[in-house]
Amino acid sequence: MFDSPEELRLFEPGTLVVAPHVAEHIPDAGAYFIDWSTRDLDGERAREVEAAVNGRRCANGWFPLESLDSIGHRGFWRGPLTYLAQMTADDAAILQDWSARGLTGESRQRIQATVNHLLHQQGHAAAATWAVAVRPQAGLDTADLADRLFTAWEENLDAVRAKDVAKAVRRWNR
Repeated sequence: MFDSPEELRLFEPGTLVVAPHVAEHIPDAGAYFIDWSTRDLDGERAREVEAAVNGRRCANGWFPLESLDSIGHRGFWRGPLTYLAQMTADDAAILQDWSARGLTGESRQRIQATVNHLLHQQGHAAAATWAVAVRPQAGLDTADLADRLFTAWEENLDAVRAKDVAKAVRRWNR
């Protein structure tokens, strides 16, 4: 009659290897941003943006949000990566909500804190890999997470024009 409480398989994440079944669904924020931001840039400027993004990747190859901490916030122009920070502004909340759905209390807080830490240190796919491993009974859907991330990224970049990115790259090179 009563559902038994979900059994969490908590473990300290350390440096995670991203699970292939997670990697096939979870988008890389850096790759998405490169594709979006370089569409209307000439080859040299596009390579500059790509190098700036790829130079901030962590050891597992994914883009960690901590690498944007030095960028600043909206209106604090330090180049095109400002738009990447704007694009990923909702990612922590999205991942925390997805990974802890249905949980309450201390379990919810621990899952959310660890997922947030992993997102910032090792990227989206590492955080999702850990959440799926810790909550095997929850049936966490990585495709649903990917859809939520794509939607947020598109909404957060919707007001940015191609010429804004080009202007940011020019300012960045001064």
